[in-house]
Amino acid sequence: MKNIEGYVCFAERLDLALAPFSVKNGVLILEADPEPGYFSKNGFPENLAHASDHHLYILTKHPVTCFQDWVIQHSFTVRDELKINLHISPGQLTFMNKQHNCLRIRTREVESIKPFLKDLEKLDVEFVKHSKHVRPYNSIVHFKKHAELIPLENSIYADVNDKNRHFIKIQKSIEFEEFENIVEKIKNNCGFNMFNTAYATLPKRNEVMNFVAIYSKHCDEKRLPEFKSYIDKHI
Repeated sequence: MKNIEGYVCFAERLDLALAPFSVKNGVLILEADPEPGYFSKNGFPENLAHASDHHLYILTKHPVTCFQDWVIQHSFTVRDELKINLHISPGQLTFMNKQHNCLRIRTREVESIKPFLKDLEKLDVEFVKHSKHVRPYNSIVHFKKHAELIPLENSIYADVNDKNRHFIKIQKSIEFEEFENIVEKIKNNCGFNMFNTAYATLPKRNEVMNFVAIYSKHCDEKRLPEFKSYIDKHI
């Protein structure tokens, strides 16, 4: 089987809070745990080998025409012209009960954000301003990033660019709340732990592929068929 690739849309529920360096940049910067839900519900300890990068969200104040294409195109500018080490994806989340387009930024170098934002100011994109009154809250976050998937076996795929991420194909589209309930049942009732999940979709020419995306630094690929059996049981 051939590899499949494209822009995958991920959906996950995240706890968001004001980033400590938001005030220095003048715009509202929210930060999320890079590895949410990375433990079992049955008392397993949280992963101690925690991620060292930041997962940040910068919200646009107003809708931007063809926002996803605009962000994807500008991400190449950042990489090739500005030489800034930021991984940028277009996204969407809820803030103050209102939907916002957002930039999802993954980086270890938070000092790179300011020159990046200055470059965006030239494009007349207005971002939500920093506010010290933002309290931690919870939101479903959608973001889109390019991925290439290697078929392993029986609708199980590995991510070419991330050895810790795998995708299990499911046969139908489901609502995100149903997805959350299924994952919680698996975490409560089986021996799998130390992983987090996202609901992922990949549009192709003749279909939209639906996946449970699994991230784990402790993944044993031999157990993925077993994990898939739990998913198939509930979908």
